[in-house]
Amino acid sequence: MKAAIAHVAQAVEAHLKHEGSGHDWQHIYRVWQTAKKLGEAEGADMALVELAALLHDVDDYKVSGEEAEMMMPHARRYLAEAQVVGEAQERVLDVIRSVGFRKTLAGTVERSLEGHVVSDADMLDAIGAVGIARTFTYCGGKGFGMFDPDFLPRDEVSQSDYMKKGSPSVTHFFEKLLKLKGMMFTEAGKAEAAKRHARMVLFLETFFEEAAAPKVWMERLEALR
Repeated sequence: MKAAIAHVAQAVEAHLKHEGSGHDWQHIYRVWQTAKKLGEAEGADMALVELAALLHDVDDYKVSGEEAEMMMPHARRYLAEAQVVGEAQERVLDVIRSVGFRKTLAGTVERSLEGHVVSDADMLDAIGAVGIARTFTYCGGKGFGMFDPDFLPRDEVSQSDYMKKGSPSVTHFFEKLLKLKGMMFTEAGKAEAAKRHARMVLFLETFFEEAAAPKVWMERLEALR
């Protein structure tokens, strides 16, 4: 299975190396490495964890469109090239189908242990220092802007809201990133999320001070500390 994982890693790197939304090869690599740590701590099937972590974004709607997300042509092809076929391939695809913040918002996703591991690893890459950088990259690239003091966070964001309407980077912290600490599934993921959450809180405290932000922003932050 090591040869199959190496083949898939090489294929995914070539596929996403120049992707510009923050879902590039470096994101995949970080999720892969984090998933290995979490999977080992949780006693998961490591080959399944590694393959799903490597392939979790190659057909994501943000990268390849909604039809590709449904059919998963790239993941299927790379697995077949690595001779991961039949039931083994379907197990990897099942894990991939369960990964994603918007799917968690829908509240209808059932996940295996391996799905919990990869989901946690993916969400961990959205918070902390790396998460801060990715947020400004993604929101800036979409034209959502950095900070609008009048664009207060929505208290509840449904799956439909998340898909349809983007928010400025700082607002996005409140609508998604600061909530992820409480959405981890594994004990190892929860411990790491607590560290990364604290880094975001410190960043936002400093940001609001330097930006002379209205008091309401710091009050919102205190509520999510």
